[in-house]
Amino acid sequence: MIARTRFGTLAAAALAATLALAACSNEPAPKPTPTPTDEGSPLEALLQDYLGDWSNEDVTRQLVAMEDLVATCMAEQGFDYTPVDYAAMGLDLTGETLGLEWGSKEFAEQYGYGITTNPVLGEDAETPEDPNAEYVAGMTPTEQEAYYTALYGVHYAEMSDPRAVAEAGWDWRDLGCTGSAQNEVLSGDAAQQDQFAALQEEMTLMMEAAAADPRLAQVNADWAACMADAGFPDLAKVGDPEAALGAEVAALQQAAAAQIDPTVPTGPGSAEQVQAAMQEQLDEITQREIDTAVADAQCRADVGYDDARRAIDTEYQVQFLAEHRTEVQDWLESLNARRTQG
Repeated sequence: MIARTRFGTLAAAALAATLALAACSNEPAPKPTPTPTDEGSPLEALLQDYLGDWSNEDVTRQLVAMEDLVATCMAEQGFDYTPVDYAAMGLDLTGETLGLEWGSKEFAEQYGYGITTNPVLGEDAETPEDPNAEYVAGMTPTEQEAYYTALYGVHYAEMSDPRAVAEAGWDWRDLGCTGSAQNEVLSGDAAQQDQFAALQEEMTLMMEAAAADPRLAQVNADWAACMADAGFPDLAKVGDPEAALGAEVAALQQAAAAQIDPTVPTGPGSAEQVQAAMQEQLDEITQREIDTAVADAQCRADVGYDDARRAIDTEYQVQFLAEHRTEVQDWLESLNARRTQG
């Protein structure tokens, strides 16, 4: 059973994989002395140079190719899987119609963190139906767990938070058939994957080191105090509210899946009724999600978190590019060359 949260997350996660560096915060292009601006990070600047003109059609083409590979992979593991028809959905996967920066206060006011909302749906799109919902609803809870593990990997219960998916640094091998499909479509053949594997690993380590830099401790403490004053106590660092909400939604989805009786077509215990009840609970969470995200964005601005993170990320990225700029450019050129494939 896939609620709108999980369904929207998959599109966002696939996009995050396509634009692999888009999860970086906004810092300036490389300069001798890193100086925070609003122009974008050093790596993001390169991303825009090579991938900035990707359209919704380009990204959708990649998603369609991934879905076909997912279906093949799932069949090899003994499951039926109907590819999601992304081409028919009218999704806004590149922000062309959304016009909002993920994580901004304006985004938060409409979509919160994007956990129980659907920011990837275009203005004229309807909430999509999962073509595999009926098939999965007919499984026992144990079979459903096996199905989702095959599809999304061992982290499937954590995938309600799209930003967590983008920032977790999971290896594609940890993400089931979805991960293997993304890897094949985005990374090409084995030779291409081997060519850039070491670079991507070093890049992940660099971004993790920047996120853990001890200079962020004080600004995180200031942000937590601001959030407590706004009515959201017991938080330690930026990212905690999203993680908590994502875990709450994942637990809700798992509990709902366990309530489905595959032998009951309608009425209490049926997939339709359980799904409807869960959706009501998700709708109740949405306003809390929005309120939390708005306070989060305001507190980040009030304590200067984004500027502090921007400066630190820029410092790490400038150093990284000083050593790896040519490799990064070659990698991005490889990704861009695959834009029209699929």
